[in-house]
Amino acid sequence: MSDNYVQAIQTVDVASGGMKVVELNGRELVICNYAGSFYAIDRRCGHMNAPLEMGTLEGSILTCAMHCAQFDITTGEALSGPVPAYLGNETPPPRIGAFLKNAGLFMQHVRTESIGTYKTKVESGWVLVAL
Repeated sequence: MSDNYVQAIQTVDVASGGMKVVELNGRELVICNYAGSFYAIDRRCGHMNAPLEMGTLEGSILTCAMHCAQFDITTGEALSGPVPAYLGNETPPPRIGAFLKNAGLFMQHVRTESIGTYKTKVESGWVLVAL
């Protein structure tokens, strides 16, 4: 990665705690605003390639919407692999229960890789990303 910075997005376009997808030089990135600091990460989840902007950002932890894998946006580190969605206290119908059991068995063998991060800086109201 070089220090060749590219204009990505205006700072006012991403509220604190928000995320926005950008494409820069053929790369899909997500710009995250964590307490007024901006972070750029690869758009795709390191687990099953899901779009990360559809997940949730709580502090510096991004949770993928597809299987709940979690990543630290400041480092790109995978903090957890996929976890099953909470089903409450209800027992799912037999076919759904069998599907969830099989999916869980399959998912436990799929690795969750860390995601790429990119240096950012803010100049004149713009987030710049080093590519």
